[in-house]
Amino acid sequence: MSERKPPRAMLRGSRGMIVALFALIVSVIASHAAPSLRVTTFSQEGVLAWTNSPVPGICTVQVSSTPAGSWTYGQNAFATNSAGTLTVPSDGETRFYRMQGVGVPPTPQGFTNLVRAYGLLEPIAGNGLGRLDTVSYWSSAYEGWPATWAALSRPHIAMADRAGNVYIADKNSHSVLRVAPDGTIHTHAGTHTGGFNGEGPAAATTLQLNFPNGLWVRPNGTVYVLDTDNGRVRRVDTNGIMTMLFQATSDGSALNIGRGLWVRDDEALAYFCAGTKLRSWTPSGGLHTLASGFIELGTLFVEAGGDVIVCDRGANYAYRVHPDGTVIVLAGNGTTNGGGDGFSAVATGLAGIRSPWPMPTGGYLLLSHEGCQLWYLDTAGIIHLLLNGSVNFTHSGDGAYFYDPSVPKISEGRSVTMDYDGNLLICESDYGYIRRIRFQRILPTN
Repeated sequence: MSERKPPRAMLRGSRGMIVALFALIVSVIASHAAPSLRVTTFSQEGVLAWTNSPVPGICTVQVSSTPAGSWTYGQNAFATNSAGTLTVPSDGETRFYRMQGVGVPPTPQGFTNLVRAYGLLEPIAGNGLGRLDTVSYWSSAYEGWPATWAALSRPHIAMADRAGNVYIADKNSHSVLRVAPDGTIHTHAGTHTGGFNGEGPAAATTLQLNFPNGLWVRPNGTVYVLDTDNGRVRRVDTNGIMTMLFQATSDGSALNIGRGLWVRDDEALAYFCAGTKLRSWTPSGGLHTLASGFIELGTLFVEAGGDVIVCDRGANYAYRVHPDGTVIVLAGNGTTNGGGDGFSAVATGLAGIRSPWPMPTGGYLLLSHEGCQLWYLDTAGIIHLLLNGSVNFTHSGDGAYFYDPSVPKISEGRSVTMDYDGNLLICESDYGYIRRIRFQRILPTN
C-alpha cells in the first residue's frame, strides 16, 4: 500500500467537543488501478461513512489523542460493498481518527489480512469445572454474577443478538443461559430441572426444558430452542414468554440427538437437524425431510439463496444442501487425515466436523469435534487453520493473541458463530467454556 497525505475534516461530536477526523487514504494494490478508500462523512452521532473500500475487505478505524499519533487500532468492519458505515463510540475526550482498508480475497495474503484483523482469545462464560456429561453444574449462586464464574454443563451453542446478549444452550442444566453485555449470566429459559410441565404461554423461566441441544437467535433477541427430549421447538419472545413454535416429531418423542436449528425471521420456514435427517417445517405444510442418509448432523445455517449448510460429524463432511434436496460436498474428504492448512477443502480430513458459519468475506468457518480445530474456508475452496487443539481437555491461550496454529488451544468444540460486531464465539463444550476471538487488532501502529 501507499499513503497520501490525509485530508482533515473538523466536526462537532455528539458530546459537544470538537472531533478531528483524519481519513487515511489507502491505495489498493490490485491487478488494475483501484480508487482509494475515502471517508465521506462523520456525523455528530459518531457515524463514520466511507467509500471505495476493497471488497471483500476489512476497514479499520485508528485512534489517537494527537494528530501525530501514536495510533492504536479501534473498531473493524467487514466491507461487503464499496461503501459502508460504522458508529465510533465517544469517551468524551478529543480524539483523532483515520481509516485503513485491506482486501480479503481468496489468496494467502487475503487470509493473512483476515487473521491480522482479529485479536485476543478470551472466555466470556464458564469456569472449566463442569466436564462430566449428563451432570448439571448450575447453581443459583451464579445468577446475576460474572459469567466466567459459572460452571457450564456441556453447552452446545452460543449465539448473540444485536444488543450484545449472548444466549447459550446449556444442555445438561436443561436451560438457556444469557450473558448480558456487562458480562453477567442469567437464566433465560428453563428451570434447571429436566422435564415437561406445559407448552405455555408462560414465563420462560417457569417452563421446563429437557436437554436443549440447539438454538437460533433473531437480531431482536427472540430465541428459538431445540428442546430435544421434549420433541419441540420452543419460542422465547422479547418479553421472556415461552410458547411452542412446532412439535418436531409427530408423536412428541425425542429428536434423535438433534442439534442444528434455523428459523426465518417471519417464522414461515424452519430447518432442524435430527441425527440422520435434515428436516424442514412450515406453518402450512408441517414437517418435511429435505435430505437423509447422514450419520450424525451438527449445527446448520441457511444462506440467502436458500441453500442449507450442514456438518456431518459421523461422515467427516460439510455439505451444501439445495432446496430440492440435492447434497453437495463443501469440505472434507470423508476421513480424518489428509490435506490440511493451505490445501483444498475437499482433500482435507476434518475429524468430526460439527459446525459451519458464514463469513462476510463469502467464506465459511468450520469447527471440528474430534479434530478440535477451527478452520476458515475461502471462496477458492482452500482451507486455512485458525485455531488448533487436541482432545483430553486442551485449553490454553486465554488473554493472548489467538493465532498460533502450532499451539493447541481448544478441545472438542460444538459450535462456532459470529456476533454482530464480528467477534467469533466458540462453544468448547467438554471443557465448559464459551470463548470469544475479538474482531479487533491488538498491536499499535504509527
